[in-house]
Amino acid sequence: MLIAAGTVVGASAIGWDLFSPGLSASAAGSYLRPCGDVRISSSWQGHKNRNPPSGEPGTDYAVVTGTQIRAAANGVIVDRKDSTTTATGRYLALRADDGNYIRYLHLQSSTVPLGARVARGQVIAYSGASGFGSDTGYGPHVHVSLWIGGTPLQLGFTNSVDFENYVEVDPYEPPAEDPVPTHQSTTFRWNALLPDDSWYRVPVTAQSFWLAESSASIKETGDLTIYLAATGVTKGFQIRVLAQSLDSSGAVVSTSPQPTVEVPATALTAANSLTYGEYSLPYFLSGPLRLHAQVRALNLGIRVQQVVFKKNFWQS
Repeated sequence: MLIAAGTVVGASAIGWDLFSPGLSASAAGSYLRPCGDVRISSSWQGHKNRNPPSGEPGTDYAVVTGTQIRAAANGVIVDRKDSTTTATGRYLALRADDGNYIRYLHLQSSTVPLGARVARGQVIAYSGASGFGSDTGYGPHVHVSLWIGGTPLQLGFTNSVDFENYVEVDPYEPPAEDPVPTHQSTTFRWNALLPDDSWYRVPVTAQSFWLAESSASIKETGDLTIYLAATGVTKGFQIRVLAQSLDSSGAVVSTSPQPTVEVPATALTAANSLTYGEYSLPYFLSGPLRLHAQVRALNLGIRVQQVVFKKNFWQS
């Protein structure tokens, strides 16, 4: 489950001179979603219904780390936090020209400075999973909170409103029943000796490394799990998934690593005994993207005997 909450104001001072006092604070009804029409992993009402309720109710959009985040409206960046500390992690706050206030939490990074004027649709940040002092404090997503006519300091962090009610398209409504996913499973007897302390791409069949792919016309939503069985593990190994963004010719434009999982050796591990590693990831892919896995040995002599890959997914 992807969760997000925020209760702490960032270190940046909020400058009242950045605000436009003559503006009318009303819900514009034409805000852009941060990453387009992607899956919502936790709604504003879902945040309110938690026990205890979220400290900053908002909408969680499920996207892989490194996804572009676009400004919901024209406005000014009035707060920016660049550390992973507290539940919010890195964030940006936008004072829209209609007088409303929007925060984007758990960022990987921001692209605009404090005080910058931004345009609706401009890339202002990249999504991440930051929070609680880590870049992997959550599952990857972006959390958006909205206040009408004021800031969290004025109105209270818990007094946000449902951002989805003010986007440019119809508010998000969950489907009447969940789509039936397609199940995929492969077992590959790899028998590969890993180089020490280097990331090594993991095949899932003899002919393929790819865990999931999408295109300009086909989106894919799902959850995947990779299981590795290895011998010679005296210290441990690490597993991660990388998201590659492609151009129209299929060339790689950028690569975004997802959170890393470390599999330690146990006291009972012998050179010829098996150590099992598992990596799971919920994902949503839209546009020319693909995912593949990597493994890194933390000691010499690790041999991955078998790779089992399973996923449940649906395309749209």
